[in-house]
Amino acid sequence: MGQELSSFEFITRAVFNTAGMTGSYQALNGTGFSDDIKILKIYNAGTQGINVSYDGLTDHDFYPAGATIILDLQTNHADNSSYGSGTKNGRKGQIIYGKGTAGVGSLYIIGIR
Repeated sequence: MGQELSSFEFITRAVFNTAGMTGSYQALNGTGFSDDIKILKIYNAGTQGINVSYDGLTDHDFYPAGATIILDLQTNHADNSSYGSGTKNGRKGQIIYGKGTAGVGSLYIIGIR
């Protein structure tokens, strides 16, 4: 097995101070992921819930205060698809946007490939 198939790598963690949260969508992880990811882990250590968007326009999700969210993008993928591997990845450069009420604490976004 090649190194990519037999090991994992953490992408640099993004930290967003929820005191800067506004009612308009803003990037929570800077300019996006530095590489593709297979697992997305988010911990909202802030005192307020955060509305989340993956395109900066549409409400896609909500991260309650104190919540840990883990998205395994590899779960249930099909290796035998007729049009590709079926494997899903979070793409390099993907920005996660958030809006809400300013709070106390931080939001942590971790990507694993």
